[in-house]
Amino acid sequence: MSSGYHLPPAQHATFAVISRLLSCLVTESLLRAYYTPLTGVPEPAGFAVILSTHLMSEQPIINRSLRAHDIFVIVPLRHAPVFGEATTFGHGRPIGLLDPFDMVPVFYELSETSLGTNHSHLENAIINCLLPPRWELGQFRGLTEVGDPVHLWRKFVDGVIIQDSLSDVIEKELLSSYEWQKLSFENPPALPSLLSAPVEFEQSLVAGHPTHPMHRARMFDSASFEYDWYHPRIRFVRVPRSSLSILGDFERTFRDLAKLAASRAGRALPDDEDSVFMPAHELQLDNIIKRFHDVEILPPEVYLPALAQSSIRTVSLPDLPGKALKLAVGVKISSSLRTISHFTADFGPRFSTEVVPKLSVDPEILHVETEGQSGVYGSQDPEMAKHFTAVIRDEYERKEGETIIVVAALLEMGHQGVPAGVSAVEHLFGLDTQEKRIAFLDRYIEVACRALLPALIYNGVAFEAHAQNVVARFETSTGKVLGFIYRDLGGLRIDPKTLRESTGVDFQFLPGHCVTTQSLEEASPKFYHTFVHNHIQRLIRLLGLHINGIGWELLRKHMSAVIPRDHKLWDLWLNPERKRVDSKCLMRMRMRDSYRDMVYSPYVNMIQYRPTAEEEKGPIN
Repeated sequence: MSSGYHLPPAQHATFAVISRLLSCLVTESLLRAYYTPLTGVPEPAGFAVILSTHLMSEQPIINRSLRAHDIFVIVPLRHAPVFGEATTFGHGRPIGLLDPFDMVPVFYELSETSLGTNHSHLENAIINCLLPPRWELGQFRGLTEVGDPVHLWRKFVDGVIIQDSLSDVIEKELLSSYEWQKLSFENPPALPSLLSAPVEFEQSLVAGHPTHPMHRARMFDSASFEYDWYHPRIRFVRVPRSSLSILGDFERTFRDLAKLAASRAGRALPDDEDSVFMPAHELQLDNIIKRFHDVEILPPEVYLPALAQSSIRTVSLPDLPGKALKLAVGVKISSSLRTISHFTADFGPRFSTEVVPKLSVDPEILHVETEGQSGVYGSQDPEMAKHFTAVIRDEYERKEGETIIVVAALLEMGHQGVPAGVSAVEHLFGLDTQEKRIAFLDRYIEVACRALLPALIYNGVAFEAHAQNVVARFETSTGKVLGFIYRDLGGLRIDPKTLRESTGVDFQFLPGHCVTTQSLEEASPKFYHTFVHNHIQRLIRLLGLHINGIGWELLRKHMSAVIPRDHKLWDLWLNPERKRVDSKCLMRMRMRDSYRDMVYSPYVNMIQYRPTAEEEKGPIN
């Protein structure tokens, strides 16, 4: 697996951020890259030359010699990456998708230092491949290591059009990601067991998002590195009922909880029938005070303890069993401010009641957690309202003999007590042979496709099926995959026409709600990006079933069994001629300062991935 797990924490954190940044820049076609295999060295298999920003304007084929200033960075690769469609290989094979797992944890820039004993065999081998007439490096015949993600970001933005203020913010996010990732590598969590409670898995993440460059960023002025994110206090705010929009039994639920918190503090709750007691994350109080002037923060001793889930802003309250509470938190995690829109507060309870019971899902293998209650401050300004919102989610009730694990926890590695480079899924289920890994993946993909695809196929509802929103159910005694749980209705994409025709429900969306699309085809990229690109791809790579193509063959088999041959999705994804598919672009979105408005562009269609002989060259360890 990833050799980065043998590095000291600081170097490993640097690798984590840079590898994700370069992955996005190449995969989203913000930079071009070529692959060249290496000979004469035992490892790595080859290297990628990522070209500078000005080369993006030279389309579609570069025939001239490339010079030193044309090279952005050089990255040794454990194995061949996923190639693009181009068939001209003058400077190496064009790379279509570059994944962090492809990379060896070292990055090079060209230098004028001459080759010699101070350079490694690897550096010499790379330079000796960059020969005329395709490469004209001049006096730049040496390599120096790059160990600073901010340096690479500044080098990239020097050649693109982006506001200085936004570039500076992204730079700070990259640095924050490095700092928090370093802290996680220095103090890794223990890996729970199959007998552990679900919340223990929620709190066991080591690195988080597999491809987002700001994957560990946490930016908030009043939160120090010592803050315990997983054990926050939930405070209470007294708000005039007339200032709130409430759905479900929200008011009674939190009046009762506020009374409980007040009684424990030896206080009496203010007796005011015209007020509602809104829950608030303790880190959000300053934002609430600053923005809302008709509210009263109850004393600090009036609080309830909470256990944060992997998303941080969703918590479990021991005093509210069977429910999860999703709260606005004015903290930028990854690159997004973790607030909750008035759209989400309005949509969840109504969609849960009117539509979820009519979705084409098999309840034996998929449970959709409904959102029965919500409260949001009724500001005319949605940018204000999103800072004071809460949603209650009804959680799946675990059955006897079941283990419940958020999928994000399965896709981690680097836990205390687990051998370096061994993933959680391999360790938990004893997947120590290829036969075991194939059998596990075969069952996992089969059940996941049967569980998560039908709502899109028949109802036009695309689940945001990334690893943080999907929870897996296993038989504790055997480790057999039993089914899945989907949560977070705010991330759906829906084709209203297909929904209406299939369910008979003419669901009323708020004007401007981002979940609505113009067609089923327009809804599908959300599912592809979250399920295929980030969820299943990560599992396939962790299990060593990417380069040999076995994992992708299993995905094709099980998707073909679920998607009808005459369906639009078959043509979009399963048609062998479909080499490209629209997928979400994390860096393009960030560079547009966009959060809710998705940015999609063509990716290599990994459902159709079939390795060439060159790609099947085995990875190094």
